[in-house]
Amino acid sequence: MSAKRSSGISARRVVVVSFLVDVLDVVTNLVVALITGSAVVFSEMAQGVADSAGSALLVVGERRARRPRDAAHPLGYEREAFFWSLLSAVAMLVVGAGPSAWRGWRQIVDPQPLEAPLLAIAVLVLAIGTNGWAVSLSARKLVREGGGSLGAAFRSGNRPLVKSALLRDAVGTFTSVVGLVALCLYQALGFVAFDAAGALAAAVMMAVGALFLMGQARALITGRSLPEPDLDRIRAVVLDTPAVEAINQLAALYSGVDEVFVDLDLDLAEDLDTTEIEAVLDDVEERVRGRVPETGRVRIQLNSPEPEDLEAV
Repeated sequence: MSAKRSSGISARRVVVVSFLVDVLDVVTNLVVALITGSAVVFSEMAQGVADSAGSALLVVGERRARRPRDAAHPLGYEREAFFWSLLSAVAMLVVGAGPSAWRGWRQIVDPQPLEAPLLAIAVLVLAIGTNGWAVSLSARKLVREGGGSLGAAFRSGNRPLVKSALLRDAVGTFTSVVGLVALCLYQALGFVAFDAAGALAAAVMMAVGALFLMGQARALITGRSLPEPDLDRIRAVVLDTPAVEAINQLAALYSGVDEVFVDLDLDLAEDLDTTEIEAVLDDVEERVRGRVPETGRVRIQLNSPEPEDLEAV
């Protein structure tokens, strides 16, 4: 895991920008949907409502995760962000995909010609621009924190708030592009089925994105481990520590939005006194934090080997 940190783009800024973009989409798409009767624009409006609700939930999660630890939660509230991320994904599925699929189906069973289709096309062009800007902000945040490619940063299990905002804005951009193509085909050929197909395609994309985010949130809530390459790096630095004989157990998992918890069970050399053991433990913790800067808490248990065990090794 890279030691590079984000500079200048906070998770809160990403989420707030996403929320403002969603509000703009809701207002413009609602007005245009009422004027034109377009199923595509209605689906964009439904997605904007779902994304606005999702962004609001992410803001709540980000604020609540920052609360200091107390007697009831001695390890803090960092993991609560994962719960709110799950609710945000559910909002995308229920509030966005569901109504969009319904409106697209209605346009199939009871087709209605569109009024002022050029107005609908214009509002979709605006949605592509605003969502694209929000996507670029979220993507830069992920790449800077991940220290590598966007794909690698997105596959990692942490930063759920930023990834949720990125995926929702990316879905908004793609659905706007698909809707724009559908309405251009309608304008050129006059078939209302294109308007219905655009709404149904948007519903499918929202459902897929929501299910993906729900899976990510589920994995984090249930204690997802760091990727194996990161675990291998932790093993390497710990085993390189003088007086560490073996690692009996290593667990490292995401304990919050930007925090990792590392749990170690170590065998140390037998001839160490208390002061030397404390120095070794401090050295291990420093090495782990140097390898994984996101480490928030390191717990180390000791299991000094018997002489016969050392000979066997």
